[in-house]
Amino acid sequence: MLLYVAATFVLWLLSGAVAVSAGLFMAAGAGAGRRWMRGLSGSATTLTRGVPTSLLVVAAGLASIRIPPQRWMPDLFPGTASGSVPVAWAIVVALAAGSAGHFAVIFRTAYIALGRARLEQSVALGMSPARRLTLLAREAATAAIPPTSARLVHHLHNTAFAALFPVADLFGWIENGANATFDITRYVLAGGTAYVVLSAMIWVGFKALEFHLRATFRPGRPSSRATPDIDVAAIDVAAISGTP
Repeated sequence: MLLYVAATFVLWLLSGAVAVSAGLFMAAGAGAGRRWMRGLSGSATTLTRGVPTSLLVVAAGLASIRIPPQRWMPDLFPGTASGSVPVAWAIVVALAAGSAGHFAVIFRTAYIALGRARLEQSVALGMSPARRLTLLAREAATAAIPPTSARLVHHLHNTAFAALFPVADLFGWIENGANATFDITRYVLAGGTAYVVLSAMIWVGFKALEFHLRATFRPGRPSSRATPDIDVAAIDVAAISGTP
């Protein structure tokens, strides 16, 4: 059973990392200055949110199941036969596509939640783009972490679709064990417990990160690492901009 838990974790970790990265990219594109970039990001967000993840996984699995294994393609999936590595990677991409749009909306909403005054204040400080991005990202993280962790738990459950193809994961172990022994209750309870434990670990990890950020970096008061020579709380944006 531990082998299949490990396989599920690898599928979740790889596809989740790709989904979060794509979500950040699309969220950044939604706020770009050029209209075509905003349109492209918005279309990608809508498309990836609208197509069911199960359909994406089925399409990816069917499209890749006849692809022969490639030497350059790493085999990172415990319990998966080497001949099915292309299928596993295709499913990773499909799972990531199913969550990327949701992450984009989460990150974009957290950024907007900072408020116009806060965003204008960060510009008025005259920081470099890298320092400004770091500052706003840390402030927005406290709002983005709870929905991000919830989506990653749901993303974990989406990995069950990988069992439709010859890729080892926890849900496939439940199906095979129940079909082979007809002892459905035992396998369902064992597999369900494993999913609950994995989900709880994700939630606890992100909750700890949230508490850490709130304790070390309160909104409106950036850390000394971000702006060592500026007290943002003491700056009056209206006075800087000259507005009454």
